[in-house]
Amino acid sequence: MFTRTVSKNPRTTQGDLVNDLQRAGTKVTKATISNTLRRQGLKSCSARRVPLLKPVHVQARLKFAREHLDDPEEDWENVISSDEIKIELFGNQNV
Repeated sequence: MFTRTVSKNPRTTQGDLVNDLQRAGTKVTKATISNTLRRQGLKSCSARRVPLLKPVHVQARLKFAREHLDDPEEDWENVISSDEIKIELFGNQNV
């Protein structure tokens, strides 16, 4: 039952599934659901944490984009666009 639910809506949480099954009269744990889904070939994952942009940052980005809209392509050849991704060659990733 819940394998179909997760396939239709991949953002369904284990807690949602536990609650659905409890309403149907079946008592299960999150571990049981996790094990069952894994046996069915479905993997669990967590959403990536991304920094929230404040309205002032959105406006600054929009202003920058508008100012550089007509820049020639050659101006961008030496620019690295990281898209806010942390790139670390060596070191502690927990810092």
